[in-house]
Amino acid sequence: MTTLLAKGWAFVTSKARLFLEYGLIIAVVALGSWSVATWWQNRATVQGLTENVTDLSGRLGGVSHDLQAAVNANKDQDDAIAELKRLRAIDSKALNELQGELAKADTKGETVRRKLAELEKSNADAKALLDTAVPPALACVLDGSPCAGPAGDQPDRGGNRQAR
Repeated sequence: MTTLLAKGWAFVTSKARLFLEYGLIIAVVALGSWSVATWWQNRATVQGLTENVTDLSGRLGGVSHDLQAAVNANKDQDDAIAELKRLRAIDSKALNELQGELAKADTKGETVRRKLAELEKSNADAKALLDTAVPPALACVLDGSPCAGPAGDQPDRGGNRQAR
């Protein structure tokens, strides 16, 4: 066995330059193969990243468009809310004025009823006048029903009234 090892060692040392050259060739081929594989992998990675960037850019454009639409919708809603608030203030003012007018009318009506009651108590002629029936021609004005026309038998629907 030692002779076999010794012969192997003698062969290697005698052909050292040959083995060194083959080793260098193998190293250059391995390094070249590794460089090509790395370049190919980098190319695929760059291509994948480019596709991802393009896809993300498209998504970002869509999201940006959706965001802009939401901002516009919010602005429109804010404008509508402001308009509704303005209209509500107008309505509130009108309702307050109407309530004031109704309160005045109630007060006036109560005052008239009280004065009529006092007049009936204190003046017999006024009580007698107030106890008489209202003529039909005047009753339509007081109760809001249609008044008789110029012929006296047909109600006037508001078209033939004369100025008083």
